[in-house]
Amino acid sequence: MKTLRNVCIGILVVLLILMYGGSALTRMAFSKPVDVYNDPLDDAGRLKRGFAIETDLPLLGECFGTATSTQTNGYDNSTLVGDATYYFIMPVPVGEETYYVALETSQKQDSFDMLRKLSQSNRSGAEPVHITGGLTTLDDELYQYMKIWFKDSELFENEADIEKYVLPLSFSEENYLSLKIIFFVQLAIAVALLTAIIVISRKEKKAAESGAS
Repeated sequence: MKTLRNVCIGILVVLLILMYGGSALTRMAFSKPVDVYNDPLDDAGRLKRGFAIETDLPLLGECFGTATSTQTNGYDNSTLVGDATYYFIMPVPVGEETYYVALETSQKQDSFDMLRKLSQSNRSGAEPVHITGGLTTLDDELYQYMKIWFKDSELFENEADIEKYVLPLSFSEENYLSLKIIFFVQLAIAVALLTAIIVISRKEKKAAESGAS
C-alpha cells in the first residue's frame, strides 16, 4: 500500500513539473489571441511568455540560427539526430516602434516552406503567412546569436537599442484546441492521482489504528 502511494506521489510530482514547464502554452491556449499587425500593441510589456498571437505575418527576417535535438540509443549507444528547428527574425509592431522576437519552425510544420519564402522575399513578392501560436522563452545561447545578428546587420546604432528592442522570446506555432485538450487531460490525471493518494493514506491510517488497538 505504501509503495503504491509513493508511486502515485512520484507520478504526480513529475506531472506537476510538466504542467509548470508548459505554463506558457497553457496561458496562450486560454488567452484571446492578438492580431499584432492589424491591431498593433500599445505596450511592449505585453510581450512575454504565454502571449497569444494569431495574425497574417507580412514579413520575416533572416534565419539567424538552428538547433537540432539529439538522443542516445540505449541499445548500441548510437546518437539519433532529430529534426532541425530554424529560428527567424520576427518583427512585432508596438505603437510607432518595432520590437523583435524569434520565430521557430521546422520542416515538419506545414507553414515551413511559406515562412522560408517570406524570409527570402526581401519584404516583397511573397504572400503573408497566417500564424497561430504564442511566445515562449528563447534559449539563452540562441538569444546571443540573435543579438549578434543584429550587431552585424547594423540595424541599430548602439547595443543599448539592441537590448531594448530585441527580446529573449520566441514565437512558437501552436494549435490552441490541442493545448486545451492536453491541459485538461493532465489536470484530470493530476486530480485522479491526488484522490488516489488521499484514499490510500486514509486506508493506511485506518490500518495503523486497527493494529494499534
